[in-house]
Amino acid sequence: MVDTEGKIRKGVFRFPCLDLLAPSSYIMARMEKVHVEALPETKEIDGAKRWEEERGEFAQICYREEARHIAFFTVRSGFFRGGHYHERKEETFYVVDGKMRAIFVDVDTRERKELLLVKGTRLRLKTRCWHIFYGIDDASVVEYSPQVYDKTDTYTIDADM
Repeated sequence: MVDTEGKIRKGVFRFPCLDLLAPSSYIMARMEKVHVEALPETKEIDGAKRWEEERGEFAQICYREEARHIAFFTVRSGFFRGGHYHERKEETFYVVDGKMRAIFVDVDTRERKELLLVKGTRLRLKTRCWHIFYGIDDASVVEYSPQVYDKTDTYTIDADM
């Protein structure tokens, strides 16, 4: 299905998402270790939010939260990132633009969820939640965490469990 370089083999990449998320709904999906929401499109409230105006877009994605690790990455169409989980690191992702198919597996319960993540979506993952992101359209993502990144805290599993 996927080669070691993160490229999806032709003919295998499908988009049969269980939940199609529209950025207009506030709380879009929830499972015990996954919380997905569309940031409200307004500048009139305190907290996490986003809005677009003539000057461009503004997104306040981290509000009154500790962030000891902040990263930016892209996922090109036809490629993937992730395919792992963390024992100690909780992660929050914000989709700046693009579209990704995301698969999550709770390592403890084996609950599995598949979602479509679009611009304006914020995703929070608890520890021990395996995740992978497949690029449908080229996507740009900001990631942050209250824990410092530790390369020894990344584990892989067989997602088909």
